[in-house]
Amino acid sequence: MLTRSFVISFFIEFGPVIAFFFGTEFLGFFPGTTFLVVGTLVALSASLVRDKRLPMFSILSSVFILFFGLLTLFMHDPIWLVAEYTLYNGLFGLFVLGGLYFNKSLLKPLFQTMFHVSDKCWRILSLRWGIAFILTAISNELVWRLLGEDAWVYFRLIAGVLLAVFGFSQFFLARRERHPDASPWGLRI
Repeated sequence: MLTRSFVISFFIEFGPVIAFFFGTEFLGFFPGTTFLVVGTLVALSASLVRDKRLPMFSILSSVFILFFGLLTLFMHDPIWLVAEYTLYNGLFGLFVLGGLYFNKSLLKPLFQTMFHVSDKCWRILSLRWGIAFILTAISNELVWRLLGEDAWVYFRLIAGVLLAVFGFSQFFLARRERHPDASPWGLRI
């Protein structure tokens, strides 16, 4: 059974992308982009009201979406929103993998308030997520350039779902590498 908290978290996390997809599907790309921008602002506000703070990761992703979404609307050119997904994922992937090169897990400062896992786990998560973000950026460019804007809208939704599934699968690693005082899934108690 889905808890109320899970449903709220789901819509905070995925509501803007779902709004973008349906807005684009029924009204067109630019109304869909407006739904994405407004949905992102609503999700940030809901997160702030619920948690009394904004997680750094949410702030980073929202800044990208808001900047490039508004640029898309003002320039009336979808390339900006497509570029946002490539730049965000590509830069974040390079950032995370670059940290590993210097023996730093740059995911840890972003998520250590949520997870209580070993340094080995942070390194593995950084490698996995870094690769996932780079592959998402490359796929984004390929889909947009080879299949066009309409296919890209579907890709954006599917990529979001796949990244969420990938993220949930990382709980098994967190479970194995958790600290003794963490929850069974490696979460801080």
